[in-house]
Amino acid sequence: MAYVIAKKPTPKLSYLPKSGCLKTGRRVVLDYFRSSDETEVHEILVYVVNEEGDSYPYFDMSDIGDFRNYYLSHDVFVCRDATTHEVLAAFYVKPNFPGRSSHICNTGFIVKKIQRGTGIGSFLVPEFLQIARDLGYRASFFNLVYASNASSIALWRKFGFKEIGVVPQAGYFEGTGYIDALQFYYDLTTVPKTTPDK
Repeated sequence: MAYVIAKKPTPKLSYLPKSGCLKTGRRVVLDYFRSSDETEVHEILVYVVNEEGDSYPYFDMSDIGDFRNYYLSHDVFVCRDATTHEVLAAFYVKPNFPGRSSHICNTGFIVKKIQRGTGIGSFLVPEFLQIARDLGYRASFFNLVYASNASSIALWRKFGFKEIGVVPQAGYFEGTGYIDALQFYYDLTTVPKTTPDK
């Protein structure tokens, strides 16, 4: 049976919303997920899971209930265009394990297809590390980064995530068969603490 992990109250992060600029010059804002973002974030995840299929173990994320239970179960953050407020990307932060191991978090990044190659991943990763640290996590652990997901692997390596394991034949892909998945770990105690508002 999969872990059922209760959500704790989210501390207020005084630096959100936070403005930034992508390498294309596009101005963006990182902020908390709002209910009005649900349709856009769901559409991005459906494309990533149902069409691309190399990032998540799910076959189908079309059902809104499945999306809410999985992606919106804990803390979610979105990156919006500063002018149009279009959601360009999102990520969740939640415990990877329950109880005595709940200080280790997991995240799930999704980026709108048309935004790939704009530097949005490089913008979001340091923000995720800071947010995860400020939410009280001491480490980040990615269970399954499929070996075929070259862009994701390159991003984690770029930002100093440690490769700590391989899960043999972890994912089945039509036309390819079973492929391995890498596991990545980041020690968040090395990220400076930003004290959230009480």
